[in-house]
Amino acid sequence: MKTMAETQGATPPAWLGRSRWRLLLEVLGGVRANLDKLVQLAGLIVAYLRPSVLRRRFERLRALGHVDVVPTWAQAVLAGRDQMMLSASEETKLFYASQGIPWIFHNARRFLSGPATMLDPIGLFSPRDTIVEHVLQTFHRHPLYDLVLLSAHEGGVEAMARAADALNAGTHPHGRALSSLVEDGSYHARLPREIAAFRADPFAAARLIPEGLVTDPHMMLGMDQFKDMRGFARYASRLEASVPRALLAWVAAGFDEAVGSVLGLKLGPVRIHVEACDPEIVARHPDAVEPPAGATQPSGR
Repeated sequence: MKTMAETQGATPPAWLGRSRWRLLLEVLGGVRANLDKLVQLAGLIVAYLRPSVLRRRFERLRALGHVDVVPTWAQAVLAGRDQMMLSASEETKLFYASQGIPWIFHNARRFLSGPATMLDPIGLFSPRDTIVEHVLQTFHRHPLYDLVLLSAHEGGVEAMARAADALNAGTHPHGRALSSLVEDGSYHARLPREIAAFRADPFAAARLIPEGLVTDPHMMLGMDQFKDMRGFARYASRLEASVPRALLAWVAAGFDEAVGSVLGLKLGPVRIHVEACDPEIVARHPDAVEPPAGATQPSGR
């Protein structure tokens, strides 16, 4: 059977096998790199403190035709918890395992390389350059979601194209760190083609999730729903959310990832809300739908 990495066409990263000390040094960066990190982190914090930033960027995406609805701040933040903690994080753990990448050590290096790139579960709070750095830093099966995010910024997609070309040409100022982080050895080489395809047709449909990529139907449903910004916005808009509920959801998520993982306790949910997913996506993953209470399970004969 193919591994998760092989199913997605990923190859082993070139940095596997290097010493941990060398890998740490490669992501620390110099003065310029660390100044860039601070600027990006400050921009992210400002956006978190100004809810109007999220709405303005959502409205721009709706005006451009990339989303159909604009969820509230609370809905988007709550949906971000579901997307990050119940879908992306779990999928990434499996992908790292299939590539032989240590989960904790690699994420620590990612944080040291660019703290802001790991602190936005939605992407719409992030400054433009943080999104660009994120796309270059880590493997994306299909970077459509992030390219749409960049469309919320004037010149965002063009900046992404320049950065990808510079990285492949060996002239990107953060090239050493980015090359020692990306989890797929062939990703950077094909990224310019992905960007060019998006620029040629920004409204092309997101690629379907490869059949049988993971065995958990709920994870497949989550990956399918959140594979593009349109799906995320629709999911968020269907959630019953308030600001206190959204904030408490993230407090619970923090507990689950830290103390809860040690004690074997979990305060938050383990699955996304099936009822908030698009009906046509749910139909592709029927095993993710819980049978009604008291319903008789089919015998399979």
